[in-house]
Amino acid sequence: MCCFGIAYSEVLVSVWVVVDAINACPQFRIMYPDSLEDQKQIAAGFEAASKPGIKNCAGAIEGILIWMLKPSLKEAKKVGVDQKKFFCGRKHKFGLNCQAVSDCCGRIIDISIKCGGSSADCLAFEASELHKRLENGLMHQADGNEWFVLFGDNAYLNTPYMATPFTNVAGDPNRFAEDSYNFYHSQLRIRVECAFGMLVQRWGILWMAMPRKLCVSKIIGMVNALAKLHNYCIDEVDQRVPPIHDNDHFYMMNNCHGYVGIMNNNNPEEIFTPPDLAHGGEHFDGIHRNVLRAQQGQFRPTVLPRTQLFNMITEGHWERPTQMRIRT
Repeated sequence: MCCFGIAYSEVLVSVWVVVDAINACPQFRIMYPDSLEDQKQIAAGFEAASKPGIKNCAGAIEGILIWMLKPSLKEAKKVGVDQKKFFCGRKHKFGLNCQAVSDCCGRIIDISIKCGGSSADCLAFEASELHKRLENGLMHQADGNEWFVLFGDNAYLNTPYMATPFTNVAGDPNRFAEDSYNFYHSQLRIRVECAFGMLVQRWGILWMAMPRKLCVSKIIGMVNALAKLHNYCIDEVDQRVPPIHDNDHFYMMNNCHGYVGIMNNNNPEEIFTPPDLAHGGEHFDGIHRNVLRAQQGQFRPTVLPRTQLFNMITEGHWERPTQMRIRT
């Protein structure tokens, strides 16, 4: 096939030359910072967006499914797993579990793609280099007694470096304080979902399944390059994602495998998220109950950051806003 006098195969060669060049460029490197000043800068952005003034959130973490077609048996064996390890039962799609941390502006400040779509976010996170660094004391102490932490949802464990929400508190009048903490926690945690929304909106290839001809290593390289270009656009003060081109929309509409949607979730800031790809790893499947119980219990004697944050919300009399009734 030839278009504009250029063979399709030649275009693909050029694409991978660009992808490899982006991933090799040190200025585009994505890695969670280890310096106190950098962590302070990240936390300052979240503090400015936090009504109670939460000072020690130094990143929001979440998993997203990188949609791909079912890999061949040969490709699955090549990466050392079975084909079913790529299947995300919650999203009914094959793919890869991508773990990412964002700052308040939507920059991706850490990214890891080490597991298939069937993996729980907790396991995919534990497979990342970031988890090893956190276990070895990556986070610094903020001004005061608090340590900088990541904000994650209940797909992760509540630890000295990860603050998660309380479970089963919504609608329980006896746990209104925990519910209020969850509300202000989610105000900051949603920033990573917004980062995913911007990323998917910006790059149309993420709206659809990655072609079967792309091997897993190529897909990972492509996603890393797109994340780096996403950060470049934000650094160039281009947080506005342009609307999809008519030709691209026509192509997606006629794609035999379909495409994912982006929705607003009734957010007043018009921040969009990709619900068809997010939260696929929000489970603890594949983790033995005894192992999970042991991991959760090892920090019980310790006052964890979540407890300190909960006390700060409670002592400051911060409550989940109630919707005002409209008089008729």
